[in-house]
Amino acid sequence: MKYLPVIRKNTNLGFFEIKQRIENGSPIMECNLFKDDEDDIKLKKLINELISVGAKIRLFDGKLVESKEVSVEYLMNRFDRYKEIQSQNKMLDDLMYDED
Repeated sequence: MKYLPVIRKNTNLGFFEIKQRIENGSPIMECNLFKDDEDDIKLKKLINELISVGAKIRLFDGKLVESKEVSVEYLMNRFDRYKEIQSQNKMLDDLMYDED
């Protein structure tokens, strides 16, 4: 019950639907990483808030099967690396297209 407000705030799902998804082992949030910055930000926020209240989090890459489970650390490292790549690409663009 203590996780419901955190999940609701970050997903806009109703309490009943959240509870059902948790009981059924269904995902409470699905997104395509690195396609939409807003979804990435929401997912990171949800994970961090759930961890701060002591939730156990299971993340999956693709299908909801154990062989596709990834750790929170792995996902956060991917977010960090993606941010680094974006920064490097911006620097390269600035160097290539700088009109000075």
